[in-house]
Amino acid sequence: QEYERPNPEIVNDEEEWEVENILSSRIHYGKLQYMVQWRSWDPDPEYYNADNFINAPFKIRDFHEQNPNCEGPPARLKNWEKAFAKAEFLKPNKDDNKPAHPLKGLVTSHPRK
Repeated sequence: QEYERPNPEIVNDEEEWEVENILSSRIHYGKLQYMVQWRSWDPDPEYYNADNFINAPFKIRDFHEQNPNCEGPPARLKNWEKAFAKAEFLKPNKDDNKPAHPLKGLVTSHPRK
């Protein structure tokens, strides 16, 4: 069954869709990424870089409060929260895709050969 996808909102000259729920996080090639459920969309198996969610900081914060063992949160999450609360737009920053705890993703549970 095909669902009609909602039109994006235009925010700061960029197309944006509403995040319904954050499902998972990971570190991929050193970048923090999230898998999400988009509001009114079919499930999406893709992971997206953390900087795609600058305008959803409280969804990210809530995800990490409920899932403290998952990768993340973003190193600049507090900056994102402050800007969002003031309705300010942040310029891209080289640290937007960095996790607050960068070594967390490097820990392995099995020995290397």
